[in-house]
Amino acid sequence: MKEFFNRPWVYRVLSLGLAALLFAWVTSQNLGATRSNSQTPEQTAVADITETLKTTLQVDSDQDTYYVTGYPKQVSITLAGPSANVIAARNMRNFRVYIDVRDLKVGTHTVKIKQTGLNRSLKYTIKPETVKVKIATRSDKTFPIQANYKTSRIAEGYLTGTPSISPATVRVSGAKSEVSRVSEVVAQLDISNNTKDNYEQEVLLEALDKNGDAVDVLLTPQTVHVSLPVYLPSKKVKLNFEQSGSGDDGRVYSFVSSVTQVTLFAPQSVLDDIGKSITVPVSVSKVNSSIQKTIKIYKPNGVVEIDPSAVTVNIQVTQVNAESNNTTSSSSSRSTSSSEESSSDEDSDSDEKSSSSSQSSSSSTSKSSSSSDSE
Repeated sequence: MKEFFNRPWVYRVLSLGLAALLFAWVTSQNLGATRSNSQTPEQTAVADITETLKTTLQVDSDQDTYYVTGYPKQVSITLAGPSANVIAARNMRNFRVYIDVRDLKVGTHTVKIKQTGLNRSLKYTIKPETVKVKIATRSDKTFPIQANYKTSRIAEGYLTGTPSISPATVRVSGAKSEVSRVSEVVAQLDISNNTKDNYEQEVLLEALDKNGDAVDVLLTPQTVHVSLPVYLPSKKVKLNFEQSGSGDDGRVYSFVSSVTQVTLFAPQSVLDDIGKSITVPVSVSKVNSSIQKTIKIYKPNGVVEIDPSAVTVNIQVTQVNAESNNTTSSSSSRSTSSSEESSSDEDSDSDEKSSSSSQSSSSSTSKSSSSSDSE
């Protein structure tokens, strides 16, 4: 027997058998645990769960005749039952929670909240269970929309134009007593301090009474699009081009531009101090022939913007040296001619004087002769 166990293959067989037994025992333990702890999909679907949801409270009423107020916008509903049905109700929302006031008249009433559409396998609890509502005679009226804003928030010197509101009117609905209180519907513009640019926003509407207090009514639409122009005053002035810098001797410079006036943008007080034109200096340094230049127009003090800010100017150059020489020669010629004419006139006067003297002498002689004869 001892020799039998001394053989190597005997131990190998025993080892293999023990390993097989150990594997079988471990596998059986794991399978037992899995079977006891796991559930099939069917078991999971029918297991009960509880979940609380927020849902909108709807109102069944004669909306053409009555206006209902006082109820909450949302209520809580707690669902209990098979998880598949609870999850379906949560995801699909194929049920509604509501109050029915169609058989009630004007006044205050306590109404029970109901539901419809839930699976019959589900249990539910609604909180609150009842609500107090006020039923009033309905009234509808259309109002123009006014835009309100603080002018102190507009930058100094800037002006505002007429606000553009789209749509321009709003329908006010509610209890007749409340609608009758409405004096105006306004869009309050939230303008930043020191505003210099146009304002454009979607603005919430508000119904106000004659004292400026809010009135509890329904507005359709609730928001409007508002555009408010914000701008600087402007003024058109003429351009006077003036030579700047030292040009060449003997040349005359003139300036021509297709742009004869510009628009200045500035506070009104600044514009009032500016005349009908502004001077634009044009440099002619190193300009010896007609050329075209783009001249920047510098803004006068206090002017925020100028349009256009630069203009194209044609600089025309005229040579005047030759004309000057011709003028000198002509003057000299006229001087010589004048001198000759003066000398001739003097000679003529002398001859006339001599002739007159001769005639006078002759006359005197004649007179003497006559006197002698008479004697």
